[in-house]
Amino acid sequence: MIKKIIVKKTEDVAIQDEVSFGEKAWQLNEIIQGMNNEEAYFDTEWLYIWPDGESFEEAKEDFADEEDYKELEDLFIEIYKYYHDDGLYNVTTDVVNRAHEWDAKLGLDPIENIEP
Repeated sequence: MIKKIIVKKTEDVAIQDEVSFGEKAWQLNEIIQGMNNEEAYFDTEWLYIWPDGESFEEAKEDFADEEDYKELEDLFIEIYKYYHDDGLYNVTTDVVNRAHEWDAKLGLDPIENIEP
């Protein structure tokens, strides 16, 4: 049984490694858009890097290279930490799970998803 768990974790890591920089960028934007403070999206530098109205396909193209993704990720971390205490507002389980992965990476308590 332990062997199966180790194999499963290895498969999960391999799948995550296959996610493109553009897809990762899209995931970051979903978290920022879901913050329970619209200033995280509208009143920060986010829209200077992330084009407002960007589609998934456009994100995969615009953030395909590691340098562009890294610039977005650095800004994401800054904004996410600053607005973390405000929580998320009514986002999907997938977005919450990805946010919790960032919480663990950044040493933050799990962010709350506020539901209406």
